[in-house]
Amino acid sequence: MEGRSHLLVGLTAGVVLDSFVHLSGDPLTLAKTVTVTLLVKKAVYYFSVGFGALLPDIDNARSTLGHKLGVVSKGIQKIAGHRTLFHSLLGLVLGSLLAIGLQQVVIWLLSQRGFTVPADFVGASHLVFFGVLFGCIMHIAADALTQGGVPLFWPNPRRYGFPPDSHWRFRTGTWPEFVIVWSFMIIVGACIWQSVLVV
Repeated sequence: MEGRSHLLVGLTAGVVLDSFVHLSGDPLTLAKTVTVTLLVKKAVYYFSVGFGALLPDIDNARSTLGHKLGVVSKGIQKIAGHRTLFHSLLGLVLGSLLAIGLQQVVIWLLSQRGFTVPADFVGASHLVFFGVLFGCIMHIAADALTQGGVPLFWPNPRRYGFPPDSHWRFRTGTWPEFVIVWSFMIIVGACIWQSVLVV
């Protein structure tokens, strides 16, 4: 999928997830009072989901994120290729371990200097972690709808997609991509609108 499609699918799915599990707090449509803290949590969560929805394409220098990172993205693409590690379950696991490890290193470094890490920082870092992870998962799921599929069990090169027959999947950038993306957004938008009317 194209970058904008990944972003739209990721953010729309992020709204659905947040409305069910309230990762960033109560939905704005149900909150008795909308506080600055709630708005900041929502902003952090949705920024993280959006970043995660673009992150797996860091291995493609021509992608939305690849253009921003330039030499870094070109280097990754040259070494790993496109749709390899960053579009696999192994990539999700390694990325998660790296993120958790970095959080622990930061907490340890701060404690060495006599700082106590506030619970709000830990909570915010967890919100970022889950947002980025969910965005990455949605990116991989969306790419599984394309003809190329995704190498879920990389380094095994076999690619998987949905539906399993690649003839039923679409090519990136063609009209079915936009129909799927906008249909998904319209359905979610209608559900949110319906929930607002019910409240």
